[in-house]
Amino acid sequence: MTLCVGPEGSGKTLLLRRLAHLTQPDLSLTTVPTVGLNIVTIPTPADDPTVQPVHIRELGGSMAPIWPSYYWGTRRVMFVIDMANLTQLAEATLLLLDLLAHPSMRAEQVALVLNKNELPLSRSALEIHNVMQLSALQKYGRPRILTFEVSAMAAKGLRPLLKWVRGIE
Repeated sequence: MTLCVGPEGSGKTLLLRRLAHLTQPDLSLTTVPTVGLNIVTIPTPADDPTVQPVHIRELGGSMAPIWPSYYWGTRRVMFVIDMANLTQLAEATLLLLDLLAHPSMRAEQVALVLNKNELPLSRSALEIHNVMQLSALQKYGRPRILTFEVSAMAAKGLRPLLKWVRGIE
């Protein structure tokens, strides 16, 4: 199972909706904050029926205190951050550290999804990596952390993330 978490307002719901319906350009862009748990299924691609559907658990940012109860059995984690919300970056860093340090977290890979890169105030991935001290985390930690820069709103940069979600890399 794949788990999708991140601070409130980081764009998890729209991101997952886009990944599930990548070929539908008229997708509704309105969302409501997730309170609780959503399960999203990324369907089998029409051009490759050998690829299995992927089920992703999305937990709302306000549910951070109970995220650990969903860690067991998680193979992959998508940690979504709003690149334009610098006031949230400290909270995101602490949440990611808690997730990585939790004893029941056994994920093999973590995707750090830097969302909302279309906004004028968004920071570069390098700047966010430096603020979060991601290179230090990589040295001492397992799982492997991969970074994806995306815009769920503009549907940009989603194909590499979709390959990662499907395990195609």
